[in-house]
Amino acid sequence: NCSADAKGELDHSEETGENNADDQETGDGNVSQNCTYSYDQLKSKSENPATGIDLKRRETYLSEEEFETVFGMTKEAFYKMPKWKQDGKKREVDLF
Repeated sequence: NCSADAKGELDHSEETGENNADDQETGDGNVSQNCTYSYDQLKSKSENPATGIDLKRRETYLSEEEFETVFGMTKEAFYKMPKWKQDGKKREVDLF
């Protein structure tokens, strides 16, 4: 899990000289979270929601294994799809 201040924002360490260990840029412009939450905590209608997360990018907080279970594909394959398709998939699994 993450510290309460992790918000899924892009790491601007090159600009500020700071190093944010919670986020990792994946090379395709997407941020990979080192901290994860369960699918149940990330769902839009969760009874025990994760706090301090970027609600527009809930899927980034899933572990690679749980991501594949929920979406039926790797994160890499997911992020290669057009944004509208990503959004549709997220709606299907209540992560939108």
